[in-house]
Amino acid sequence: MPVYLYYGEDTYSLNQKIDQLVNQNVYPDWKAFNYVRLSGNEKNIAANVFTEVMTLPFGEGSKIVHVDSEYLIGSLSNEDNLDLDNQLSQIPSNSILLITGNNKPDSRRAVVKTILKSAQQEEFPLVPSWDKKGIINLIGKYAAAHQVKLTPDVTHYLVEAIGNNTARAKSEFALLAIYADGKTLELEEVSQLVSNNNTDYSELTIAMLRNHPNLAIMQISKLLDNNEHPLKIVATLTSIFRIWLITKAGLEAKLAENKIAEIAELKNPKRLHYLKDEVKYVAVQKLKNSLTTLVQLETELKTGTHSLTSRIIEICTV
Repeated sequence: MPVYLYYGEDTYSLNQKIDQLVNQNVYPDWKAFNYVRLSGNEKNIAANVFTEVMTLPFGEGSKIVHVDSEYLIGSLSNEDNLDLDNQLSQIPSNSILLITGNNKPDSRRAVVKTILKSAQQEEFPLVPSWDKKGIINLIGKYAAAHQVKLTPDVTHYLVEAIGNNTARAKSEFALLAIYADGKTLELEEVSQLVSNNNTDYSELTIAMLRNHPNLAIMQISKLLDNNEHPLKIVATLTSIFRIWLITKAGLEAKLAENKIAEIAELKNPKRLHYLKDEVKYVAVQKLKNSLTTLVQLETELKTGTHSLTSRIIEICTV
């Protein structure tokens, strides 16, 4: 049955798979007619989806109707299940219904069970940022795919520098493969080719948390030298301090760990174990004041006031 369900938080890999499916099935000359992307802004989206997918493609090749799972499934009730089953079974062989989303649909719903029964499924999970073993495997996979030979210290460096960013992993290894030309790369070479902003961010936030202004200034300089935009730096810091504040406040309020993880929007609740250690000796008030300062800093940067360094020092002395 020509129904595909792709889901997962690794949006880069998921989009690569979508492109592959489209390229394999839709003739380029007819793509404007035969690749139909429907959004949630449309009324009666479920009806529109099945009207499109039942309509034969123009010219050669197949037709793909692509819809977000949240929009399609959200518009269906369990009373629609019988009609849904019939509609899925009647999709022409030269049409494809492609359903995508960040998360696997809730299989407790009858309409979801019907879709899962009919669809070819593929998950694109994102390796958690704290899962070092998983990221080592990810780096190893890209190294093997590009035939790049790495020493253990280079692998460790790339794990820290690239993390779980699959889009960056692909682009960096494409460049490394050209540079290496079959030889084993050394750490000194790789560190010049691949910047390690992740470590700089980690050291910056810890310096701010532990009140070390000199170290924080040094890390800010590194990030700016690596062409990190000040607003991106502030956005990253704000996200981290927000999670720290929720964690610390939740612990002091004696909330259940799963509740803290839910409020903090942690994609993997196991990360809470590391967050608890990081904020163990930090006062809630410092985290509140830091967030307030970061919001002020964002406003200042957007209005042309270059106060990044001074505001970071301020947070270090709270």
